[in-house]
Amino acid sequence: MRKRTEPIKRKLIRVILLTCSVVLFLTYASYFAYEYFTYREVTKNQLTTLGKVVAANSTAALAFENRTDANEILDALKAEKNIVAASLYNDSGHLFAKYPRDIAVYKLPRKPLHDGPEFKDYHLELFQPVIENGKRWGTLYIELDMAAIYERLRLYGIIAFLVIFVSFVVAYFLSKRLQQTISEPILQLADTARRVSEHHDYSVRAHKTSNDEIGVLTDAFNHMLTQIEVQNSEILSFNMQLEQRIKARTIELESTNEKLEVVNEKLVRSNNDLEQFAYVASHDLQEPLRKIQIFTEMAERSAGNNKETVTYFEKIHASAKRMTELIKSVLNYSRLSKTEEQFERVDLNALVENAKTDLELLITEKQAVIKNEVLPTIYGIPLQLNQLFLNLFSNALKFSTRSPVITITSRTLTPAEVNQNEHLHGREKYIEIVFSDNGIGFEQQYADQIFTIFQRLHDKKSYEGTGIGLALCKKIIENHHGYIFAKSEPGKGASFYMYFPVS
Repeated sequence: MRKRTEPIKRKLIRVILLTCSVVLFLTYASYFAYEYFTYREVTKNQLTTLGKVVAANSTAALAFENRTDANEILDALKAEKNIVAASLYNDSGHLFAKYPRDIAVYKLPRKPLHDGPEFKDYHLELFQPVIENGKRWGTLYIELDMAAIYERLRLYGIIAFLVIFVSFVVAYFLSKRLQQTISEPILQLADTARRVSEHHDYSVRAHKTSNDEIGVLTDAFNHMLTQIEVQNSEILSFNMQLEQRIKARTIELESTNEKLEVVNEKLVRSNNDLEQFAYVASHDLQEPLRKIQIFTEMAERSAGNNKETVTYFEKIHASAKRMTELIKSVLNYSRLSKTEEQFERVDLNALVENAKTDLELLITEKQAVIKNEVLPTIYGIPLQLNQLFLNLFSNALKFSTRSPVITITSRTLTPAEVNQNEHLHGREKYIEIVFSDNGIGFEQQYADQIFTIFQRLHDKKSYEGTGIGLALCKKIIENHHGYIFAKSEPGKGASFYMYFPVS
C-alpha cells in the first residue's frame, strides 16, 4: 500500500537515471525522423514550387517552338546546385530542351511519365505539366540530387546510435529493480493512447494500477475518452443526417433539372409545330378552299353548260379530296404529340410484314423487290412504329421511276459510335435501322428540309402527296427518343438512318 500511495516525485527521483536513456532514444529518434521526413517534404514542396514557376515561364517557348528561349529558361536552374538535370517535352512527348546542354540524352527520360514529384534512390524527380488557359503545352522534368542530405542523416544516425547505446547500457543496470514501479503503469497508459490513436476506438479504457498521480492521470484519461466517445457519436450521427439531407436534396434538384429539360424540349417542339400549323393555315389548307370557291362561282355562271359544269365539279371534288387528305394528315401529325401510350416490346419484322400486306397491290404493280434481314425487337408504341414503316415503304414506292428495290438492315452501335454522335445519349445503347431504296433521290442539301411538315421537293403533278409523311416519321422517332437522318444523291436512291434506344 505504501508503494501505491507514494508520491510520484519520489518515484521520479528514484528512476531518473532510467528515464534518461529513454528520453535520449525518443529525442534522437524523433529528431532523426523529423529531420528526415521534414526535409523530404520541404524539398518536395520547394521543387514543386520551382517546377511551377519554370513551367509558367516555358509556355511561350513551347507554344512558339522557340528552343533558344527554352534552353535559356532551363539554364537559370544552375542557381540551384542540387539540380543535376532538367528537360522540357512538347505536347507530343518529344524532348524539346535540356539542362545542362551537354548532358547525354539517355540520362533523361525518353518521354514524360506521371505528373508530380517522386523519390527514386538518391534523387527526387518532378514531372510538372506546362499549362496555360486550360491547354497543356508540354511537360517539365527536373531531377534533384538528395545524396548530401542522406549522408548527413546517416552521420546523425551513427552518433545517435552510439549515444543511445551507451545510455541504454547504463540505464539497464539501474532499471533492473526499479522499472516495474513506474514503467508498467506509464507503458499501459501509453499503449492505450496508441490504440486509440491508431484505431480511433474510444471505447477502450486504461487500467488503473495505483492511487498516486499516475492513477489520477489514468482516471482523467479514461474520463476524457468517455467524453470524446459521446461527442464522436453525436458528430457521426449529425454527419449521417446531414449527408442524407444533402443526398436527398441533390436527387431532388437533379430530378427537377431533368424535368425542366424535358419540359423545355417539349415547348421547343410545340413552338415548331405551331409555326408549321400557322403555315398550313395560311397556305396549304387555304389553297383547296380557294379553288372550291372559284370553281363553285364558275359552275354557277356556267349552269347552262353541262359539260363545263361537270368539269368544274370534278375539280371541286379533287380540291375537296385534297383538303380532306391534308386535314387527316394534320390530325395524324398532331396526335403524335401525345405519347401517353405505354411502351412495349415490338417485333420490327412483324411491322415489315404488315407494311407489305397493306401495300401489296402497289408493290405488285411496281414490281418492287424488298430485301430485309432479321430485324431486332425494341421497346416502342406499336401503332406509331407501324405508321413509320408504312410511310417509309410508301415513300420509296412513290418516288421511283423503275422497279423499286428496298433494302432494310440493322446493327447495334458500339459505345464509341454512340459517343461520337451528338444526337445520341452516351449512357444508352442504340439500334441502327437503315432503310434504303433505288428511287429518284434528292440533293443532300435538302436532307433536313424533307423532314419539315408540308415541305416538298417535287411538284404535286409529278408526285402526289401532302408533304407530311417524312415529318410524321421524324415525329414518331422523336417520341421514341431516337434520331433519323437521310443520305441521298439524285438518281441514286435514298437511305434513311434511324436510331432507337435499346431500353
